[in-house]
Amino acid sequence: MAPRQKHSSGPQMGSQAAQGILDFNVLNIHVLRRYRQAFKLNVKARSSKEDLVVAASRHFSSHMVDEVDTIARFLYTVHSNKGKSRLEDFSAAGMY
Repeated sequence: MAPRQKHSSGPQMGSQAAQGILDFNVLNIHVLRRYRQAFKLNVKARSSKEDLVVAASRHFSSHMVDEVDTIARFLYTVHSNKGKSRLEDFSAAGMY
């Protein structure tokens, strides 16, 4: 019997993931346009993918994240919601 191959669910980031770098080149142009819109980047709406990649990369790398604080806030939120999922909130409100 041949050994089973592992299948990847997404693009491989290799050592970049360990360094915390996100490769915006692997993203679809529609995703980049939504990123531009969501974060109000100073780049034209009909910019090329290369321009959007540069703007999104510059924006993303300009934000410093305190990992310990982020994890602590996440754990607090999960604990304070006592395991409730957002889906339960929607179904209770009759929205799902």
